[in-house]
Amino acid sequence: MKATFIKTLALSLLAVVTLGLSACKGDDTPNIPPTPSPSTSGEIARVTIKLSMGHLHGKQDFHFVPSSGKYDLRNIYDIQEFTFVKNGDTWSLAPGAPYSDLIAFQLFAWDPKVYSSIAPDYGAIIELYDAEGKLLNDQYTSEELRSQYQFFSYPTEATDFDGKPIAVNAADPTSILRYVYCDTNVWNQSASKSPTDNAGKKLYYFLPETEPIGIKGYYQFPETGHFLLNIDLWHSPKGKLEGGKASPFFAPNATVKSGKRLLHLTLPVNIAAQKRFMDEVIEGILNDYSRRVREAEDKDKDKVQYQAVPLDQLTSPNGYFTDEEMRTFAQRMMKLLGTTDWERVAMDFYRYYSSTGDEGSNKGYF
Repeated sequence: MKATFIKTLALSLLAVVTLGLSACKGDDTPNIPPTPSPSTSGEIARVTIKLSMGHLHGKQDFHFVPSSGKYDLRNIYDIQEFTFVKNGDTWSLAPGAPYSDLIAFQLFAWDPKVYSSIAPDYGAIIELYDAEGKLLNDQYTSEELRSQYQFFSYPTEATDFDGKPIAVNAADPTSILRYVYCDTNVWNQSASKSPTDNAGKKLYYFLPETEPIGIKGYYQFPETGHFLLNIDLWHSPKGKLEGGKASPFFAPNATVKSGKRLLHLTLPVNIAAQKRFMDEVIEGILNDYSRRVREAEDKDKDKVQYQAVPLDQLTSPNGYFTDEEMRTFAQRMMKLLGTTDWERVAMDFYRYYSSTGDEGSNKGYF
């Protein structure tokens, strides 16, 4: 996508003549350039969404630390990536995509007033490509054009794990889905860990609330169950503000809707349990290991291995959940991960816990 105010000379002689005439207008006639828009060659043909489980250091300071874990089942702990392709006027997951849904954990807030205690958060980075495979993000997020584009996210078709419908309030769906825009002036650079210039000013910064785009942000899932995550991109040449305010993440205002919706994506989302469930399973494994080490003879202590607590013995060490809830969450996770072997699920939880990430670097910061 490239914003152009003057078409190429080869396009037509008429364009050249028109340009010449507009340049010779009198001073009393305003010379208003046409609204910039993507060229045909920059039309979006493929979209990739990368969703990663992380945490917050501030309202927009999302942080994802990739693990070094090797997992027996699907990796739901690092980046879950989805690619969509355009078929006519519709969008669908690319053929051969490894996953057709997002598996995530329910939001829990130890203290709703402290951002760092609200977790997990799922960072989302969207990449736009044309038919030739050229990345278009720089152009759609340019200072010249970013006032015209905004992504919106909203849930539909929500159900619980018994298949019963969950009411979705289209006017405020935040009981099911939350999203925070974290776009930066340079879309692929970190505002949280930005270098500074000689005057001490950050080179990269989060865009203000009046400039939401949605190329970069994070989701939170307050409720367990299933739903369809809808993601729309709107192009609004008139801008996207009304009364100086932008639309909420789930509903474009009338000004935005006077433009054109460029794409509509849908992704099934499954929220089986709070992340505290995984933490409790891990703590159970650690406690069980410690007990067996204590009980082993000295010559055998170094032979003790970590192992999963059997499903029928699963408990919540800190009492956050009942035994029945723990087993219910476990059954959900097994079903979503396509296995009947609880040990494989539990030991993947432990592998995530025991793996080391690149904590010391600036990678993964929005």
